[in-house]
Amino acid sequence: MKYFYIFLLLIGFYGFSQASFNEINTGLPALNFSTSSLADVDNDGDLDVYLSGLDAYGNAVGGLYIYNHGAYTLSTTSTLPIVYIGGSDWADIDNDGDMDIMIFGTDSSFAFDIAEIYQNNGDGTFTSLNVGIPAVEQGSTEFVDVNNDGFMDISISGIGSSSNITKIYLNDGDSTFTELTGHGIPGLNWGKLTWGDYNNDTYPDAFISGFDDNTGGTQTFYTKLFINNNGTSFTDSGLSFHSGWLGDIEWADYNNDGNIDIIVSGVGGTGDERFTLLYKNNGDGTFTELDPGFSPVSHSSLEWADFDGDNDLDLYLTGVTTTPGDGNNVAAVYRNDGNDVFTMNTTQIFNASYYGDADTGDINNDGKMDIISTGYDEIYVVKTTVYLNNTVIAGLSNNVLEGVSVYPNPVQNILHIDNQNDKNIFVELFSIDGKLILQTKLENNRLNISDVASGIYTLKITNSYKSVSKKIVIQ
Repeated sequence: MKYFYIFLLLIGFYGFSQASFNEINTGLPALNFSTSSLADVDNDGDLDVYLSGLDAYGNAVGGLYIYNHGAYTLSTTSTLPIVYIGGSDWADIDNDGDMDIMIFGTDSSFAFDIAEIYQNNGDGTFTSLNVGIPAVEQGSTEFVDVNNDGFMDISISGIGSSSNITKIYLNDGDSTFTELTGHGIPGLNWGKLTWGDYNNDTYPDAFISGFDDNTGGTQTFYTKLFINNNGTSFTDSGLSFHSGWLGDIEWADYNNDGNIDIIVSGVGGTGDERFTLLYKNNGDGTFTELDPGFSPVSHSSLEWADFDGDNDLDLYLTGVTTTPGDGNNVAAVYRNDGNDVFTMNTTQIFNASYYGDADTGDINNDGKMDIISTGYDEIYVVKTTVYLNNTVIAGLSNNVLEGVSVYPNPVQNILHIDNQNDKNIFVELFSIDGKLILQTKLENNRLNISDVASGIYTLKITNSYKSVSKKIVIQ
């Protein structure tokens, strides 16, 4: 889907409360140096997971795990590769209604690195597309529609065989990809690369953070924003951000003003500083640096999600505040209270993790955002933990909004929602992997989805008391 998020200013009708979670026994392997990516692979409404990394004995294990009624079962048909110190991301690259995956990292034989896109055949199996992406490790990958042609392209950054690289491959629309050369985004050591339309021109811009050890010989931390020039090249924005590496970066419109913001964590300064800073998009091409009191962490994972159902984005954060192994770990949800204020949830205990990964999504299809987290905990024990959100949210606790019809389905541009003349209706559109794409108050029973890429989505429709979720197909 296109990576411009639409978060309009809403009046929250739920009270101030902290989200609560229940840790469940899923049968997933405990992993570190891992990657975890949620998606509804089998189109049954809940979220499966690609999970891969090293277990407590140093063995590379993992694969595609299918979720069903609170437990995960390893797929015996997917044949997806096992990697560690790598990454993964899901997207529907061929617009056929099922999820495909990009995987990179060191393979399970410990002999070589891989980087490949695997196309979902719709029968539980996947086919390698042999795109020709250079093998990398210790970086990141993300699907993004770079040139706004309705097909998901792929970006990857990391440590290659001879140098650090950042590569972009444009989707030709026929399951082939062509490299976008001369794009101008550098390769970094432990490079994190993510996309968001910061200037609202409908083209996603690139934000990258890592260590610059071979792109000019500067031997420095590196965090920069590159502006997308209509999908053909990128220009350094010249904006200043706190530079670091070994952290995480995530876009989100946390204050619902229509401008996407960025959060950055990692190691900075002389190498012993930890930081987690929020950059508020002012809507005029500039950002304001904020320190809302997030724990300063490296070796970290940051995930935005509306955990408490109040129509703004909260933050899940995990990592270390000093050298890994010191025991100074943290994992917490920070509730978004509005006006750039966040409050740490001190009553909910999470397994703090580092040298791992985290992801969020509605795993059990109950309308609430859940968490999966992997890595070492505070006593150097390897863990994989799934937290199901059991927050009591108005409209989701035994109160189903009935009598709502949604048509046409499949839909191309305008979705009609018959809500029995209820004027207080809010709608949220979630991708198949649980990410919030669109959030707005319904006007005239019509929802314009012409700017959303083709695929399968979950539409959550809510009034002041009840809600209902419906699966829709956008063509």
